[in-house]
Amino acid sequence: MNLVDLEELQTKYDDHINNLIKQIPNTKFIFEITKCCMYSTFVLVNKKGTLIDLYKEVSNYFECRTMKGLFIVSPTGENQTIPMTDITTIREYIHLHPTFFVPIYPVPNGVVYRIYLDDGHIHLHE
Repeated sequence: MNLVDLEELQTKYDDHINNLIKQIPNTKFIFEITKCCMYSTFVLVNKKGTLIDLYKEVSNYFECRTMKGLFIVSPTGENQTIPMTDITTIREYIHLHPTFFVPIYPVPNGVVYRIYLDDGHIHLHE
């Protein structure tokens, strides 16, 4: 391959990856999953998924097969465990609990909700 071919391939890749990133908010919820040690990362979950799909995605991402649960915290400090069920969709759950699901980053950033992961680990500073 010559330099022109490599540049064209790089441009094509860049276009595809940028398009993918732009499309994420259309099909995925973005959650910042925060562990008790305060480590956090973004996890994407299909907007059509159920709460069990949320649990599966977090479990797979963190390779955590024995998680104790996922929970949300309101701005006033109230905790609520997210039920592990396939009856309720993630979208329904968010709409049922608007005081818990407040975007954590300001506009013009995309909507990201924080969910806490109790993975059962105990840390010395807790």
